[in-house]
Amino acid sequence: MSKRGFSIKKAEQLYTQSIKVLKKVQLKNGGCLASPIGERYPYVYPRDNSICILAFIVMGLKERARKAISFAFKCQLESGAFPQRYDIHGKDASYKPIQIDGTALTLYAFAKYVKTFNDIAFAKSNWNIIKKAVSYIKNNIFKEKNLIFTPNSIHEFPPTEQGLEIWANCACCAALKELSEIAKLLKIKTKEKNDHNKLACTIKNNILKYMWNSRIKSFVKNIRIKESSSVKLEPDVAEYAVGYFNILQENDEKVKLTIKRIEKTLWNKELGGICRYQKREGRHNGGYGPWPHFTLMIAQYYIKLKNKKKAEKYLNWILKIAYKNLLPEHISTVKEFNEYLTDFTEAGLMRKDRMIMVENAKKHPMFKKGIAYITLPLAWPHAEFIRTWNLYKEKFK
Repeated sequence: MSKRGFSIKKAEQLYTQSIKVLKKVQLKNGGCLASPIGERYPYVYPRDNSICILAFIVMGLKERARKAISFAFKCQLESGAFPQRYDIHGKDASYKPIQIDGTALTLYAFAKYVKTFNDIAFAKSNWNIIKKAVSYIKNNIFKEKNLIFTPNSIHEFPPTEQGLEIWANCACCAALKELSEIAKLLKIKTKEKNDHNKLACTIKNNILKYMWNSRIKSFVKNIRIKESSSVKLEPDVAEYAVGYFNILQENDEKVKLTIKRIEKTLWNKELGGICRYQKREGRHNGGYGPWPHFTLMIAQYYIKLKNKKKAEKYLNWILKIAYKNLLPEHISTVKEFNEYLTDFTEAGLMRKDRMIMVENAKKHPMFKKGIAYITLPLAWPHAEFIRTWNLYKEKFK
């Protein structure tokens, strides 16, 4: 244990359990469920599946990563996109619009896999799928600003998502940049390789041009266009996408200022941890509260900066809220949970999947202690912990 009370032993125990969780949620056909069957999300979401792939990669689990990528590729739509979610058989089970960041993250995970394991044969055999997906991204460029338009992205709430959203644009930029390197490895014709890199640079330049706000000294969540011209300036953890996807380096002043704002406004004063965004009445499934995987993203930022003290602050919170080495989607106070339950029940919005979430939260031992654990375990925070802990050990050997 360090002088700051950080337990390496507890972190290793959570790491071991996190590996078990990811292995458990991976289906025989390769897809990774967002949560085990019996919890709220027994589906494969391209976004969550891709983060699991990235975790498999850092663990050196080549075959698991390859199988998860292959599962996603088999589900590609004629448009080149990957559906919002699939069922356990790989069939489209979407109930929301396609989320372009899911397509970008699938490409990003594929590129990281190929680079890590030098699996040139796999890359060559799937390059037509890649080309089709890239064409889909290109077809969604809003030409006035040369940024990617998305009706729905990471937070899945159209009033705040629909438009030129920062997470989706950063994911697309990162994917295209990585693919230009894979094209070079495959000795793809120069034009295609340069097209990927050129578009990545264009998106990056326009993120910096249009999505940095000098008044609030932060990147903005979203620029809404078409039916509603506005800019979403409220603090949002998705703004850290510029660092998470390495669009800018962690020591860049714009990244530092964005993180400062996120910490100041989104650290939950009652429970600790980082929230996705500020409280918005009538929005929060399961109650307003902090999310482990977003908290881990901020931990990654401080690890990259080699700020061990701040990194351990966030990791300590993760270890504290992990229940028997399992991480939830998020937590909230029982008071916040009951507010959500009243609002959604009276509005007639309590679907079957939400009732599963509600009943599981009420049965959890921590509910009697005043904390609602929502969707336990969720694959994403376990995958994010694996990536974060490996990065920690790499930086602080």
